[in-house]
Parts: sequence; C-alpha cells; structure tokens
Amino acid sequence: MSEPSLLLRSKYVPASYSLRLGIDNAKPNYSGLLRVDVSQNALYNGDVKGFSMYLHAHRLIITKAELNLQSGDAIKLLVKTDREKQTIELSAETEEPPVSVTITYLGSIATIRTYHDETYGVFKTNYSDSVSGKSDNYIIATHAQPYGSRCIFPVLDELVLKVQISLTIQTKSLFKVVSNAALKSSHIIDMTEDSLYEFEPTPPILPAHFGFALGDFEVLEDSSARVPIRVLTTKGDSSQARYALDVSVALFPVFEDLLGQYPLTKFDIVALPFLADVVMENWGMVTVIRDKILIDPYNASSDAKYTIRQLIAHQLTHQWFANSVSLDDWRCLWFIESFATFVGNYALSVKGIEASDTTLFEEQKLFAIQDFMDIDCFIDLPLPSPQEYMNGLDVSAAIKTNNIFEQQVYDKGLILLNMIATLFQLENKSSDYTHFFKAFREVTKEYEYKIIKIFDIWNILNRHTSYELLSFAHSWFRHVGYPILEVKVKNNAITVCQNRFLYNNDAQSLNLENSPFHVPLATKVRTDKGDIQIANLMLSDRSMDLEIPPSQLICLNSGNQFYYKTVYSLEILDVLLKNVAENILRSSDLLAIIRDYGKILGQHTFHSDADLYGSSQLNFFIKLAKVLSSESWSIDFEVLKACLSYLEIINSIFLHFTEYTRFQIWLDGVYFDLYNKIDGWNAVLDLKTGDYDPTEYEVRNMILQGASSHKEVQSVCKKLYKNMVSSGVSQRFTAKELFPLIFNVTAANANMNEYKQIMALAKNSDVSLLKHSNGLVQDLQTAAVSSLAFCKKPDLLSKTLHFVNNNIDSKLIELCLLGYKFHHSTQAKEQLWAWYTVNYDLWVKRSLRKGSDWSKQIGIATGNISNLVLGEVMQYRIDDVKAFVDAKEKSLPPHKLQERFERLEAENEEKRAIADLYKDLCI
Repeated sequence: MSEPSLLLRSKYVPASYSLRLGIDNAKPNYSGLLRVDVSQNALYNGDVKGFSMYLHAHRLIITKAELNLQSGDAIKLLVKTDREKQTIELSAETEEPPVSVTITYLGSIATIRTYHDETYGVFKTNYSDSVSGKSDNYIIATHAQPYGSRCIFPVLDELVLKVQISLTIQTKSLFKVVSNAALKSSHIIDMTEDSLYEFEPTPPILPAHFGFALGDFEVLEDSSARVPIRVLTTKGDSSQARYALDVSVALFPVFEDLLGQYPLTKFDIVALPFLADVVMENWGMVTVIRDKILIDPYNASSDAKYTIRQLIAHQLTHQWFANSVSLDDWRCLWFIESFATFVGNYALSVKGIEASDTTLFEEQKLFAIQDFMDIDCFIDLPLPSPQEYMNGLDVSAAIKTNNIFEQQVYDKGLILLNMIATLFQLENKSSDYTHFFKAFREVTKEYEYKIIKIFDIWNILNRHTSYELLSFAHSWFRHVGYPILEVKVKNNAITVCQNRFLYNNDAQSLNLENSPFHVPLATKVRTDKGDIQIANLMLSDRSMDLEIPPSQLICLNSGNQFYYKTVYSLEILDVLLKNVAENILRSSDLLAIIRDYGKILGQHTFHSDADLYGSSQLNFFIKLAKVLSSESWSIDFEVLKACLSYLEIINSIFLHFTEYTRFQIWLDGVYFDLYNKIDGWNAVLDLKTGDYDPTEYEVRNMILQGASSHKEVQSVCKKLYKNMVSSGVSQRFTAKELFPLIFNVTAANANMNEYKQIMALAKNSDVSLLKHSNGLVQDLQTAAVSSLAFCKKPDLLSKTLHFVNNNIDSKLIELCLLGYKFHHSTQAKEQLWAWYTVNYDLWVKRSLRKGSDWSKQIGIATGNISNLVLGEVMQYRIDDVKAFVDAKEKSLPPHKLQERFERLEAENEEKRAIADLYKDLCI
C-alpha cells in the first residue's frame, strides 16, 4: 500500500521553488542551492506550533538547511532523512512566521553508456559528432516522470501541487542550455570558463514535467509561429531536424485553434543520444531519443515521416493536456496518453501535412475499433475495464512511465474518446469534431495550471451536449467488454436489445455481469421523402422500441464509430442488402457489418434465435457476395477484400468438413462474375510503375485465384508469370500483391519444366526478377515455396513431398505443403496421408535428440505439418486420424501428440458448427 501524501503531513507546503545548480560535465556530482517559499498548509489538521515540512529527496546529500523567518533571521533546520521512503523532514521550534527554506545539497549525475542504462534524474553522456568524429562532446539532461524530480532537487514530488519553478544554472559557456521556460539572461562569470544561465519563472508546474538539458548542441530555429520553435540536436545533425521543425511549425496554429492559446513563450524539442522512455513531454522542452526525430527528408520513407508527424502531434497535445491541465493520479496515465494520440492524430488530419493524413485518421479509427473488439470478448482472457485496471494498479514503486502504462487500456481510452467526440459531431450534424474541441477549450481555459480528475472533464463537456455524458462515460469506464445489439421487427417497427458480447459464449449462461451500456444507436434511416438522416438515440436500458419501419432502416452505428456489434433479423437483412445493391449503404457501415457477422459466424450454438444467428449469418455472406458481383454495385476494394476474406475462410471449412461440391460451383461463379465486373486486367498486365492501390491488387489476387478454373483467367496468370520470369526492356512491373496468385496458379497447371523453375526459385530466389517489382527477396521466395503443393499432377506433388522430407530440419519448410489446404481431391489427400504416416516416426525420433538446434527445428516442422494434416486435410477420415494419434502415443516416446490433437479438435468445434450450416445454404 502506498504511503499517505506528504501534503497531509506538512504544516507548511511549497509556494514556489528557486533553484540554482552548478554543473560540471567532468564531475560525477553537481551542487544545488534551493530556496522554497512556503505557505501554511490548509489541509493540515495537527498541532500548528513550530515549523515542519516534508519533501521528497532521492540520491541527494543535504549539506545545510535553514529556515528564513519573517523578521529576516535565519535558523538551522533539523533534517531527518528516510532513504527507504525517499523523503526528508525539515523541522524547527519557532514562534515566528516562516517565509522560506534554503537548502544546500549535492546531487549525482548518472553516466549513460548504453541503451540499457536508466536515464533517470540527472544523467550525462558523451557522443561522437558527425562533423569531426570526436567523442569529447557532452550532453547533460533530466528525466523527471514519474518520480524523477526528487533526484534533481528536494521537492514535493506528487500530483497534488503545482508551483512556480525559477531555475539558474552555472555551467560551461560553450554549452547550449535549455529548460521549460525561456532563457531570461546569460552572462560569463569572470575568471572562469562558465556562464550563468537564468530562466524565466515557469507557470505553476508539476515537478514531473520539470526539466533541463545542456551541452554540445546545435540549434535549428523557426520564428514564424506565434512563439519561437527550436530543435536542439547533436553536432552535425541539425540538417536532419528540418522535417521535425517544419512539422512543429505547421501544427502549432492547429493546436492553438483546437485547444486554446499555448501557455508558454517558446517550444523546444531536444534530441538526445539516450533516453530510456524514448520521449518525455517536459513542459515547453520535449526530450526525445534522436533516432526517432532525425531523418533525411529526401530519402526517408513515408512511414518514417508519418511516425515523426505522429510523435510531434502527440507531444504538442501534452503541452495543453498533461502539462497545463494535469490529472491527479498516475493511474490515469493511460487516459492522458490516449487523449494525446487521439488529438494528435486528429490535428494531423485537419492540417493535412501529407495528403494521406486525413484518410489515415479515418481508416485507423475504424480498424482500431474493429481490431480491438476481436480481443476484448474472450472470457478466458478478459480485458479489464478502465476502472478495474486503475483499482488494481500500484504506482508507488514505478521508475518509468512504461511500468504504469497499459496498452490495452490505452486503446480503450482512444475508443472512448472517439465515441464522445462523435456524439458531439452527430448532435451538431457536423462533418468534423469542431464542436467537441470548442467544448474542450473550456476545459483548458477553466483548469489552466490546475490539477483535476477525469470526472471534471466530463462535467464541463456535459454542459455542451444534450446527452447525459457523465452516465455515458461511467458505463464505459466501469463495464467490461462491449455489447452486441440484436435488431428485430416488432409490429412493423424496430426493436433493439443489448447484451454483453462474449466470443463462443454468453453472459447469461455464465452468470456474469450483464449490465446495460449506454449505447449510441446512431440509427441511419431513409425518410418518407427519401432523405437520409441519422437519429441520435441512446440505448441505456436492456431494450428499446424505435418507431421506424423496417423498410426505412439503413443501419445502426452509422459510420462505424461506436464500440458494439450488431446483428439483424432476416427481414432487416434483406432491406440492408437492397441498400447495398443501390449503393445507399456507406462502405464504413458495410465493413462494420461484415466484421460483426464474420466474428459471430459459427457461434449460433450459444443463441436460440435462428432468425439472427446460424444460417442467417452464413447466408448473409452468400447474398452479399452476389450483390457485390452484380452490375449495380459500385466497386469498393476495401469492402470486396473484407467479404472475400471471410468467403475464403468459409470455403476452407466447407472444403474439409462438408461434401463441398455445391459450394465450390457457386463460389467459382461468384469469382468469375467479379473477374468480369472489375475488368481492368490489361492495365494489370501493362503496369509500368509501383503507383497503384495495394488493396485493389490484393483483391485482384483473390479473384484471379478464385476463378482460376476459367481459361480467360489462366491466360492472365500465364502472362503475369511469363512477364515476371522474363527479362528485357519490354518487361512490365509486377506488384508484390500478385506473387501468390502468379505462383499458385502456375504451379497448379505446371508441367515439369515450370515446376523445376518454381522449385529453383524456392531454393534460391533470383534477385534479378525483382528489378521490375516492389517485392523483396523473401516475398518472392515465400510465394514460390508456398505454391509447391498447388500442383495437380501426382508426380509433381510427390517431388514436393520428397523435398520437404529431405529438408525437414529447415525453417518454415512446412510452407511447401500449404497448397494441400486447397485440394478437394481425395487422391491428393491420400498421397499426403501416406507420406505423413510413413515418415512421422522418424521425424519424431530425430526431434527428440537433445542438444541440437536442428532437432528442435524438426520438432517445430513436425508439429506444424501435423496441424495441417490432422487438423484440416484429413478431417474426412477423422476415425483414422484418431487411431493414428492413439497408436503413436503408445509406440513413440512422449511428444505431446495427444495434446496437440485435442487442441486442434477444440479449434475445429467452431469450424464444425459452421459446416453444420452447409445444408441451409441459399445457393
């Protein structure tokens, strides 16, 4: 249990700090002189006679402490040190009112030599500059979050009090010196090599956001913004800071528009050789490890530039929220960080420094919500609610913020913030989050320089919306997981019911908490006049009746902004699919529905309503595929990718767990219809550069493979393969997304010469083939290796099996057998089964030899091959598989085959549940 706050134990508390430091880079210590102006503590309830004050101090040696009285006298203070608790108690018997405390002390400077050394408190490093190559350059800097300021000077190092800090540093005149506030003055000290650097007083600041840096820096500055903005770098590297500086200057007015006027008079970014937490949001002086901020803008990748834009936008947000307005508990760090990411990414989308920023913001939001839903629904690995996480977190011993930070709670924070901002957007019928930030500016104004609770934020935002935001936020803070909404028809109107969503189970049968969330329905409807509107309704109970005719409903969760899944009754699904065909349903809405139905497909055994679950979910994909392949639907490759990805999963299940033929014929027709619909194949064959849409080419790859039984499609594939393996000035560009298609279809129809050519590439990829492609060597080799079992001729498959057996100790050799996942022919499966059963004993015995890496690798390969053979390919002979497993458990040394098979069978439960729906297919 953490200790009570020092604030409650002190008769007097700091009103301001005046700190003077003497720092010599050649010495392991520095000298400190601290003056603490004090005021009587209104929270103290004990005896008020005399003077006492508690401060934090760690790795500091107090040499003298005096109490300055109102009369002008100074008396010696008694200093009691508690090293375990990292505190000092200052006390004196006096009747006179105190004015200030003066403390003389010594502090230590940690020397940092590697990335593993802790950069905490005050630390120094020397570095080799890129100009002269000399290594006699020094940088001394600080890292104060969460409890590092007590290693810099005696301080009340808690999130309870903000006071002004005035800093003066004596150090080498050749050094550049920077701190939170602007430099007020500097002058050379006579007869020394030193100068005295005096900084303006900070506004009231948390000690955790205090800091300074000094040393051999280069400075790059831009004064075009309202306040000067600088980047300080190691010598010779300032040219690589230009991109970061330009981004900072461009974003600065955007943040002032979103959050209010910047509260300081300058903004610096300091690039350090070492920093354990990578980046630290000191107020007005962000420190960051240099590798994360310095780039050559002419040769850097777009991803590298985007990472820097995100980093700067994130740190700029902290200048307002975290530094100016601060939360009162380190357990809220997840919220502080998620807010900075949310606002930072939004600022980038508003500014549009790069054309892709706006698109990325929307895509990242949508995919982040869906991806997080996929892990936030497991009963055996439950993710805590933010409230549960905070209640179970002990931050008293944290050295780094990484010890406090929890990625999954942070992700939930991003989702919560997005939902709240979207509520403002929908209520005001706005295209952006203008109204949310207008309300939030009231937070930064009212609580400037203050310490608050998260509740205070909701309280202010609540003034600007008709939603009951406090109750909304409370429900999502407290409840675990998220709901699934069931949408049905009742008396020619819509009724919506919510329950907590659990993967492969339900809350009621497990007697788990199933409290209703506050769920924004964001119901998109078509009015009697044909207009499309969004009804801003909030579902706070178990169910709600909506006076909306089913024929006018377009969807719930418009824009896919809110954190829940939705299933629709058959009657509503038919309306929904009609809206898809008429291009009324937005892509983001349809993507959300596809992901929702894909996640719950096969879970009908936990639900009794056949109108919502089971075959209705499966047939949704069947009907949707037909709509997407129709002439009326306007092509969207993201939607096609999502739908076809689930159809591939369904196809794989049906292939191994059903008679399959009926579905195979239907699916072949859908793929061929899509082949004819999207057209543009001549452009694919004649592609001259890498300037194309990767998602489009992923979809084209799927379609060509799915329709590869047709001669027209085979012709395209042959031309792509011929172009790829040929050379000369006529060679066209080959997109890496087409590699699997090119090799799989070629292998499936290969003759002996073509097979040998692919095998040669599998063994040793020809780099020259990549001159006209954006693929890497490993992309090419993986595609070649993975195609070897797509062959249809038994003699070629035999060669592939022989190759795997001879290289069973090679890493990822099992990729050679992936093609068997797509063979419906029992002849091919029987060939694999015979080969597997003949060689299995030898593989296992070789894998059990101790002390060699190749034995371990054989064990890995044998396990992965067994997953394929026992778990999928041979499911049509499940009794023989069980007999094989039983026999090997008895005849071979222990090698956990039984445990592997039981795990595979558990994973196959859902597949069999989907396969049971085969008889109900609407094809």
